[in-house]
Amino acid sequence: MLDLVIKNALVIDGTGERKPFPADVGINDGKIALVGKIDQEAEKTIDASGFAVAPGFIDMHSHTDLEYFREKPSDAKIRQGVTTEVLGQDGLGAAPVGSGSLQIVKDLLAGLDGIIPDEQWSWRSFPEYLEALEKRGLNNNAAVLLCHGPVRISALGMEERGATPAELQNMRSLVRESMEEGAFGLSTGLIYPPCPYGDTDELIELNKEVGARDGIFVVHQRDEGYYLSRSFDEVSRISLESGAHLEISHLQAYGKVNWPIMDEVLEKAEKMVEKGGSISWDRYPYLAGCTVLTAVLPNWTFNEGTEALIRNLREPAFRAKIHADFKKGLDVWHNRQISVGWENIIVTAVQLERNKWMEGLSCRAIAERLGKDPIDMVMDLLAEEKLAVTMISFYGSDTVLEKVLGHSRGTVGSDGIFGGKPHPRLYGAYPCFFRRFVREKPLFTLQEAVRKVTSFPASILGINDRGTIREGYWADLVIFDPEKIADKSTYEVPEAYPEGIPYVLVNGKVVVENGKTVPELPGRVLRHGK
Repeated sequence: MLDLVIKNALVIDGTGERKPFPADVGINDGKIALVGKIDQEAEKTIDASGFAVAPGFIDMHSHTDLEYFREKPSDAKIRQGVTTEVLGQDGLGAAPVGSGSLQIVKDLLAGLDGIIPDEQWSWRSFPEYLEALEKRGLNNNAAVLLCHGPVRISALGMEERGATPAELQNMRSLVRESMEEGAFGLSTGLIYPPCPYGDTDELIELNKEVGARDGIFVVHQRDEGYYLSRSFDEVSRISLESGAHLEISHLQAYGKVNWPIMDEVLEKAEKMVEKGGSISWDRYPYLAGCTVLTAVLPNWTFNEGTEALIRNLREPAFRAKIHADFKKGLDVWHNRQISVGWENIIVTAVQLERNKWMEGLSCRAIAERLGKDPIDMVMDLLAEEKLAVTMISFYGSDTVLEKVLGHSRGTVGSDGIFGGKPHPRLYGAYPCFFRRFVREKPLFTLQEAVRKVTSFPASILGINDRGTIREGYWADLVIFDPEKIADKSTYEVPEAYPEGIPYVLVNGKVVVENGKTVPELPGRVLRHGK
């Protein structure tokens, strides 16, 4: 007897090559046992007449690192069909941490991955973090990257300087040990201190440990605007010289004046492959991004640590220097305000109740209501909120988005950030992708679109037993209506579940049934190479 049978489904196997075909799918012990006409009895049967069944979607850019530790973890991802998430993005992750760096890491993560009670921080090393995830229990699978930021902090704190040979060796040892414990690669966020304090050579050396173990180098580039092309040159060099596969996070051209640069970058990507390189990228199907409000500050502001930054934001001389840098413009750092304007940078999440009225308003609108310059308003708010502020910025172009996602090397990453009034991608990235680019403006056939979010990201990660409907593979599955799958989340009402996804299975267990969340925790912490 089988544990579960999905009957009368239209199977989209994830390869992108085979057209959808009618079949049943049988599951036993968490894995796919049979694909075809099944007459065996099963403990549970799902009638999928009129629906497609596909491998579960793999979110290549997730910020669920701390969300799993909440009393009631979010179901935003499983409700849209995501069965595996890649954690540890942008170089800012939850491990490793030491007694002297714990508060710094908490402060850096506050606006990106949220805040959890102190007692939940039971780990210090990277393998201890993986063990804490396993002990907590997951509603889907987690593949975890080691993050450049905590690694650098462990070696030289928040100092804005190059690493000494001894410090570099310490960092390499951490990368090597974490890769051997199951990290899928190394991420960095070259706009998020302390990551930008590391130079190209440092990242080449660290990624030699990644490349030697067939891992991936995941990078938020140093600039996504005016210097996008130059930034791509840097990360492609790091990949080529280290041997690590390059995965660019949310490949984008920030601001209208910079949209034409994307053609040059895509050409450079092909030339990189001609040189023997390996590259892919992820992107969410929206024209606005979401990150921490501290991203508008010059990089040097963090070089004394987060507690000092919170104090310094109230100091006249420090504030004057920030004003001066804004006047200098593009050559200082990736200046988002210059690229899109304060009217297109929206505050979406704060911690203090007295500031909740700001959520959903632009920095310009908030500043005008308070009678302040926008730069002063931002500095005041960050100091008051102890840096824990999240923002959305509108910067994009449909044409650029279609080039990036439509490219054979592109996959989807939600980059969904929790808290406040979130970006709609947190609840709707994958249904939005199918609605927009399969039904409304077909860039892909249904089977091609499924491949882009299943077997393709699995191949990037080196996961060889998920991402395809095949006997012996883990039963991470999503049952959906190809004609109705759609996002319902908007910028105005972001916390809305999608429609057209009645069932989701993780490791053979049902976690969404009849469109409702089932309180099961069948997810696993995946380990690279294990």
